[in-house]
Amino acid sequence: MWDERSSGDRIGRLIASVVLAAALGATVYGQDPSGRPTDPKGKKPPTTGKRPGATTPETKATVLLTVLSDPPGSNVFINGEARGKTNAEGKLVLEKLVMGHYSVEVRKEGFASMVRGFEAGADQPTLLFKLEANFDDVNKEFDSLIQDGKLVGPETPNAFELVGRLVKKYPDRPEIARMRAVLSGKLIERLGPVIEHTIRNWRAVTREELTGAQDWAVLALTLKREDRRLQAQGAYLNAVVALRDWQTGESPSGAVNAEGSANPPGNPLQLSAARAELEKAVAFDDSWASGWYQMGVVRLYGTDLSGAEAAFNKVAQLEPKWAIAQAGLGSTYYAWAKYKEAIEAHKKAIDLDKTCAAAYAGLGLARAARGEKDGVKDIKKAMEIDTTSGLPHLYLGMVYAKSKKKDELARAVEELKAAIQKNAHNLEFPNRAAEQLIAELQKKK
Repeated sequence: MWDERSSGDRIGRLIASVVLAAALGATVYGQDPSGRPTDPKGKKPPTTGKRPGATTPETKATVLLTVLSDPPGSNVFINGEARGKTNAEGKLVLEKLVMGHYSVEVRKEGFASMVRGFEAGADQPTLLFKLEANFDDVNKEFDSLIQDGKLVGPETPNAFELVGRLVKKYPDRPEIARMRAVLSGKLIERLGPVIEHTIRNWRAVTREELTGAQDWAVLALTLKREDRRLQAQGAYLNAVVALRDWQTGESPSGAVNAEGSANPPGNPLQLSAARAELEKAVAFDDSWASGWYQMGVVRLYGTDLSGAEAAFNKVAQLEPKWAIAQAGLGSTYYAWAKYKEAIEAHKKAIDLDKTCAAAYAGLGLARAARGEKDGVKDIKKAMEIDTTSGLPHLYLGMVYAKSKKKDELARAVEELKAAIQKNAHNLEFPNRAAEQLIAELQKKK
């Protein structure tokens, strides 16, 4: 049965719902198959948080950059920011470098820094930096040491010490080659005066002077190994040190040899060592007169008269104006009992140098051996020229020792004693010869 009142209520509710739906139609969305509402105009619903597919700094693509440096231990900067130091192998790995353009700089003290641009892409690149040494400060330090004369130790810093460090690090650098040449030249300059001193005034040379030059030669040779004249000078200095030790009876340590403590010369091995070193010297430089001269002296001491003659003749060829070469020949000829040749050689020496006392003394001895009375005058002339030399007194004592007159025999002993006194270190002749002659004369009394 139709209920008119209830039917009216239902119709009213229906109308109300239709009106409400019409009012809300502009803002109500439908649902997509997933159950989410959809925009009837095709617009996507707003989202919150990260958008799908968006790239944040945390998810941006990065590359791994490897920096290699020579030398190792170099500091690496990316866009001016310090990023580390290469290890002992010269390697530094930088991870998570975001793609883009960068400036990579490598620095190390003592080297010129190096900068390279770098475009970080999809690859994993390696950049090599080979730094050039910066020698401006080092050159200034070296030049200052040379100017101040600080060539070698023991004082430090010194030029040799500095060059030694640099050679190990940069053996092929032209700057180091320049330093080696300059320093070796300065050391060689020091050798010249000492070597000349051994030729011109052997008695005045000290052992310390010789060993000092010997050390300089060793150092110079480490810088200039292929220089044959320098090799000859090194061997020469070794020889004259050995010769001096033989003459004075000293050992290399400075102690007196047991064999020669009372009556030098000393150990004959030292004379052999001197000869061996001189043979090296003339082999290195056959045209060097100084080496040949000392070779003549050593051979004469060793009674190798033919060898001494050849050496002194070589000196005379190389240095025709050297009076000592002719004086050496004169002494050699006298030892050979070739008195005429001895006189001629000594006269040539005097013609070359009127102040050569040894030449006058040798001339007088040779003339006296031939029975010429003026021989004594020549020896006394030598005494006037060089009052410090014991050689003229030795020769005069030898002349008077052959006399039959008692006063002259007594004079011989006096002269021989004077010779020994003036030749305290045996640097002109072996005092043993004078002492033996005194002993023989005293037996005749």
